[in-house]
Amino acid sequence: MKHTLIAAGIFAGLSGQTLAATYQLTELPRHEGSVHSIVSDANEGGQIIGTASNLFNLPIDVSYIDFDDSRIKNAYETEKAQVERIDETITFTLEDIKNGSAKTNPDANSFMLNFLGSLGGSAEYQKLSDRIGVAYSSSFADEQVLFDEQSVDYDGLTRSVSNYLTAISDDGVVVGWGSAPFTKTQFTPKDENEEKTFFVRDWSNRGIVITPSATKVMLDPPFIQHGGASIATDIKRLASGGYRVVGYASVGIIERRQEDYDDRCKGETAPIKACVWAEERRTVNIDGSPSFYDLRAYQWTLDDNFVVTDGKEIGVGAVRKDDETNNIYSIAMATNNNGVAVGYSIARYEDDINSLVVPGYFKDGQFTDISERDRWYKTGKAVDINDSNIIVGYRAEYINRALRDATGFYYDMNSNEISDIPTYFTGSETVINDINNTGYVVGQGEIEKSGTNRRREGFIYKVGDESIVNINSLLPCKDASGEDYPYTIAEAVKITDSNHIYAIAVKTVERRDRLGGIEKDSKGEIEFESVTLPVLLTPISGEVENCPPPEAESYERQSGSIFTFALFAMPLLWLRRRKLQLR
Repeated sequence: MKHTLIAAGIFAGLSGQTLAATYQLTELPRHEGSVHSIVSDANEGGQIIGTASNLFNLPIDVSYIDFDDSRIKNAYETEKAQVERIDETITFTLEDIKNGSAKTNPDANSFMLNFLGSLGGSAEYQKLSDRIGVAYSSSFADEQVLFDEQSVDYDGLTRSVSNYLTAISDDGVVVGWGSAPFTKTQFTPKDENEEKTFFVRDWSNRGIVITPSATKVMLDPPFIQHGGASIATDIKRLASGGYRVVGYASVGIIERRQEDYDDRCKGETAPIKACVWAEERRTVNIDGSPSFYDLRAYQWTLDDNFVVTDGKEIGVGAVRKDDETNNIYSIAMATNNNGVAVGYSIARYEDDINSLVVPGYFKDGQFTDISERDRWYKTGKAVDINDSNIIVGYRAEYINRALRDATGFYYDMNSNEISDIPTYFTGSETVINDINNTGYVVGQGEIEKSGTNRRREGFIYKVGDESIVNINSLLPCKDASGEDYPYTIAEAVKITDSNHIYAIAVKTVERRDRLGGIEKDSKGEIEFESVTLPVLLTPISGEVENCPPPEAESYERQSGSIFTFALFAMPLLWLRRRKLQLR
């Protein structure tokens, strides 16, 4: 691979020693058993964690399915008609699936995954998740199992759990969160004679600490009735020894949620655990966190033996009055070595509890709102803080059930001043991911001014400068075919104090089916698709290449071209550590 070098001072705005150099890209190993791999965090020593998704060979349990049921029959007929509409022949029957063809026929496997997905809200069908935690090295990407267990119904893990690895300390201790595995159980509803199959679990989310020796420590919330919930988002090694972990934990249950539970979950029509799962799915905050519980930003302290010695709430932006029943919650997203945590919380607007969160910091048991909100529909989150107490995050407007005009900011706790981070252009929505101790910020922004799915690319920014820099401009130019340098940096996730950047790149590869086989079109030609993969960007000195303007580049890459645009347009928050999707 050829590398591009950039001369000292090429970007006057990005002052200092580091960006007097361009970046050398190293592709990190992809997880072999999945389509997409991404990085979520890395430490100064180069230890890397992340996520892989779209797993191959997900296990399908058909032992409980009634193949005479109209739902699966109708789904099959719809699938058959769609295949015939493009002058092809469906490759399986329902009888084939009943006899196990979902293990060997990728079309049958894909059909069953879509069928199960369409019934994701029913506790009577198998639950599957195709996202796993991953630890990277220079030569491998290994799965990190959090809470999953070996299935009693098929070989391997249940693959029914959520898995998120969010942060790694400088000495290699990992934190994250996941869900309990679903198990299959039989239940006879009241006034019925036949048993039904249900899939149930013990709890929705639990924070976890994984030691360098692979010991797992669960971070229980103080309130565990109905299962409770907790997550861990960041970890710091304490100078005095031990560790500080932040995230959120359930500290109670909202009164009206308990009343709903009492009304609906009597154990008459479904198992209690199935009813709790349904209630948790039914009641979700705007950010995706469960609103079934009272959630608070939370801090756990662990000693050098990884024993939890303390747990406490660290702040919330509003307190209910006697006549208020509003949902109130707060979440810590990151912490620094000064003991300050940042995140977001529900707060009041004009004396009323507002349903939209505001960014802020947690210190001495208090939450401080830094949003400067002047309209009720303004919202935002703080996502990181460095050891100089500079906070970064975003502010946006929530209109018609969607976030709009998201703009990055940095806030200096020393001066109590907030400033917007520049964007690629006016109206370009921005995601902020990380800030290092020298004041460099990385993230992702829209690079197209029109269209419903605007492409996004990663950037780097120095606090106080007047512009951001597209990281792709610091890398080699692409040739017309895209073969010589096949990468585009879609999102910059982590920047170390030495300005090494860990990022998510997009690359075109051979398309794989749901069982991992190479896909071919009707003419027998290999199809292609764009995938995400983790990369390390290392600063090196030299000079920049004179690349053609973006509009002169061709992104049409055989059959994967449509997917390429869709993937570039995706705000990859659904995969990275700062986004909370906890359903």
